Amino acid sequence: MRRAVTWSVAVAGVVVPLVVGTALASAKDGRDRVASPPGGPAFELRIDPELDARFGPRRVNAVQAAGIVTDRFGGRVVRAELDEEDGRPIWEMKLAGARVGEVDVDATTGDLLADE
Repeated sequence: MRRAVTWSVAVAGVVVPLVVGTALASAKDGRDRVASPPGGPAFELRIDPELDARFGPRRVNAVQAAGIVTDRFGGRVVRAELDEEDGRPIWEMKLAGARVGEVDVDATTGDLLADE
């Protein structure tokens, strides 16, 4: 009996910290990820977990939207943020070194929506 208790305490001493650590790490909301487009520098990626859950998988991801924007305007994307406009998912893309500072891309169709 004593051996079983010692074994249980030892296992709990290893398993509990691992489980808690994993839960805490996965609880982060994911707003500040970094995406790396092929052949280009990384950019900040902000995704609101509620919008992500509501819209589910999108046809156009942040890296694809970044490519659409840089092909059209040049420069480089420094931040991409999932947002919504008129009930549909969009990517707000912030650019550096381009003719425009911000461009919205429809996350379903890939169409450019607005530039500022």
